[in-house]
Amino acid sequence: MTLTWLRAHLVPHIWVLNLTHSVHNDEPLKSDQTTHNPGSPVLTTTWSTHGVDIYAVGSPYAFDVADTLSRLGITARSVDNLGGADERLPGLCTPEQVSPMPFALGLSSSTGRMAAAARAITDGWREAIALVDPTAAVSERATVGHGAYANAGVVVSAYAELGCFVSVNRSSSIGHDCVLEFGVGTGPGVVLAGGVHVGVGAFIGAGAVILPGVRVGQGATVGAGAVVTKDVAAWTTVVGNPARPLATKDPANEQQGCPLCLTP
Repeated sequence: MTLTWLRAHLVPHIWVLNLTHSVHNDEPLKSDQTTHNPGSPVLTTTWSTHGVDIYAVGSPYAFDVADTLSRLGITARSVDNLGGADERLPGLCTPEQVSPMPFALGLSSSTGRMAAAARAITDGWREAIALVDPTAAVSERATVGHGAYANAGVVVSAYAELGCFVSVNRSSSIGHDCVLEFGVGTGPGVVLAGGVHVGVGAFIGAGAVILPGVRVGQGATVGAGAVVTKDVAAWTTVVGNPARPLATKDPANEQQGCPLCLTP
């Protein structure tokens, strides 16, 4: 499933949230439109006044999402689907206590985000927003899929594509023409040079650097601080400078695509 297909056929599911930029024409965007510019606001829907759910808040990363929403002036409600979440989270509740609102995920790991996306949809949450922190710099030529999150200080360059439910952590840099497929996650301070392609569910650890044109396979893990100079095979963990294989994992039961895209 390619991002081009997603953009062409899943417009109703894509929400763009960043109130710090202006629309590039005189007509406000409708809730069933999308844009290549994640800086364009969608203000014609009720969630901008009623708030956004942070679904799956078992990780402290949920506070990052809450802080982004706060900086945007949006009320956050924290939906604890598994129990045991930090009581300091804003508007903490369980799925059984509330009706779904548009949502973002509160987890940073690739496997956690993919599983949480599926669970959210099962629990009735269907309107995934693309969330861009107001301190992030996202090119108007970049594409951000539904459920994706660009955290504080992130830079996303021209023609980069963030797929569904991707999470780009604080102060990371995504170079021109990079593609991050469904469920990809990064740690803070990651640098992807131009033309890097990261497969479904891969995770790039904090401070890692991936050189131009490298392909990271589905389900792969790049260790923190690694410098990746050549392609990484699917389901393989690499570490070090230059990065070298450390281990492989069983791909059984891994999700292959965005569950929202696959939901009629």
